[in-house]
Amino acid sequence: MCIKIALDGYQNKYTNYPTGSQAQIVKSLGGENLLRYEFLDTRVLLFNTNGECLDPWGTRLKIDFSQTNAFVISSAGKDKVFGDADDIIFNSVSNDFVKP
Repeated sequence: MCIKIALDGYQNKYTNYPTGSQAQIVKSLGGENLLRYEFLDTRVLLFNTNGECLDPWGTRLKIDFSQTNAFVISSAGKDKVFGDADDIIFNSVSNDFVKP
């Protein structure tokens, strides 16, 4: 997952993760950061009118930094409903996709 690699790269460079809304985080990963370093090629991603990154089905991705030095990236999946069996969830602690 390219966002996972970008978040890891940002954290390695700046010793923390980007902050703010999902749109602000993606902008930071795309080069709007202190050193203008591009961790993520945003030209290959889908966005809504609010600048939020979308999953392949057009639903806003969730990026959660609820734990120190860890994050979870969630897609609602094909049915566009969060919290059910078709969600796609990546957990950086396990470095793998997990079941909802």
